[in-house]
Amino acid sequence: MEDKRKIKEIYNCDYISSNEKLYPLQRWYNELIDKTIKEITVADVLRMMRQKEFPDLAMSKSMEFLRDNVFAGETYEGELLKRISEMNTSFWLLYSHELESLLKHALELSEIHEWSYDGEKEEFKAMVDSLLKNVTTLGIKMDEYQKCH
Repeated sequence: MEDKRKIKEIYNCDYISSNEKLYPLQRWYNELIDKTIKEITVADVLRMMRQKEFPDLAMSKSMEFLRDNVFAGETYEGELLKRISEMNTSFWLLYSHELESLLKHALELSEIHEWSYDGEKEEFKAMVDSLLKNVTTLGIKMDEYQKCH
């Protein structure tokens, strides 16, 4: 069943208020917490990651968006994967097996994808290869740890 609560209700947070005019990030935050989880966009997720707001929710929504489109991004293709590659590895752990599968799929799709400019495919593949190596290594270490404990 879909959760119809707004983010402010789920996370028990308040609007940013000021006697002065709010900055763009403050306005975005107020708009974000007034959304349901379903209403969050790729642009919201990318900004959540940059601003370190609701990182668990950002990672969860990232995985949802990547399941639909491994090239998801706001300003360029693969931007969401790039942002995930910059996140703390603890977030990778939670999604290591699914992320590994998504990354392998991304590499396959990159071969048939129509890229905007020369070199874009190589840049994307290098970023995905690097993230895949890190996630796979982390997943193996986690599997070994769980077997011992």
